Amino acid sequence: MGTQATLAERDQRLARVRAAMDEAGLDALLVAGKGHWWTGRGYWRYFTDFHIWGHDGLLCIPKDDEPFLVFSSYAVAERIAARGWVTEARGDVFIAPRMVEMMTEHGITQGRVGLVGRRFILSVGNYEVLVDGLPNVEFTDADELMDRIRAVKSPLEIQQIRELWTLSKASMERFVEVAAPGRTQRELAAEASAVALAGGARDILVFIGEEPGANPPQDVPVRCDDILRFHMEICGESGHWSELTVNLAYRTPTDLEIKLMESEIRALQQTYPAGKPGAHLSDLARIFEDSLREDGWDVGTPTKAFDFHSQGMDTIERPWHAAEKPWGQSQDWTLEAGMVFSYHPHRSVRPDVPWGTGNNEDVLITESGIERFAGDWSHRWRIMK
Repeated sequence: MGTQATLAERDQRLARVRAAMDEAGLDALLVAGKGHWWTGRGYWRYFTDFHIWGHDGLLCIPKDDEPFLVFSSYAVAERIAARGWVTEARGDVFIAPRMVEMMTEHGITQGRVGLVGRRFILSVGNYEVLVDGLPNVEFTDADELMDRIRAVKSPLEIQQIRELWTLSKASMERFVEVAAPGRTQRELAAEASAVALAGGARDILVFIGEEPGANPPQDVPVRCDDILRFHMEICGESGHWSELTVNLAYRTPTDLEIKLMESEIRALQQTYPAGKPGAHLSDLARIFEDSLREDGWDVGTPTKAFDFHSQGMDTIERPWHAAEKPWGQSQDWTLEAGMVFSYHPHRSVRPDVPWGTGNNEDVLITESGIERFAGDWSHRWRIMK
């Protein structure tokens, strides 16, 4: 069992949130939750330390009182309360009317209430019920408030992510060990996933392919006569995510493939000293592009791929940065120590290299620059005998 979150950790998170609420002039914070990998699960886990796999919920954090919540499953609401982080938890399919009732009971019937998740999580119908049921409350969007807080990971979270990366690398190495001609994509993915699940993984996303790009595993045998790429994203026991790719080469990579791989590794290494407090994601993206140009590559037109995105209890969190504007509406926030990012910049380079690198890993912003969670993991082509 890995490092467990504690009630002291909960109290530190609540203290940070309440300080931000006070600065924003909020009387309460209402957090929408949803069992979704990208939007909503992480908000819920952050305050309850409970892993939700489905359903919807609303959690209220008063300025001077204990949090309380309603969840759209009676059984899960009971389990959340038993976890101990938020003990007043009620179950109701109709979460908004019940939350109106609970907020009224707690005297939160006027003032300013920050609403986290209005754009991507909360339904229009539930929002209307909240507004109609609490006519003297001014609801204001608080996504950025919440996202800025959780973007900076606590020391405990960073330790949990380190443990997840030990598991992630072990899972990927298992794939390398068992990859062999004739075995199906699904069999190989299952071998790697078994390691992750045995280590406490809650969710797993995998892609595999022997053509440029990759797709969910199919019931087809692998050839192992060209390139075999495997990509794995793991939600660990703590709720944090990791993502990593391995490239198995069953033939000699071309000169262009080797050159691009070396250029992208050098570009990654050049971001290390720059990735520290005060910098911006756009600075790191610029270093990546400039490094490729120095090696003679035409970086082509901007792409929609996220060069970087924050990663924590949701697989994609803000801030993120994409080269193409305004796609993704990048948030070029000032970097702070403790931020964690998934690094996977991509450019449509010329001359064209059909088998791009697929390089990605998670990095930590520290006072002295980027620290790799991957440690000594090598992105270079794995030459298979």
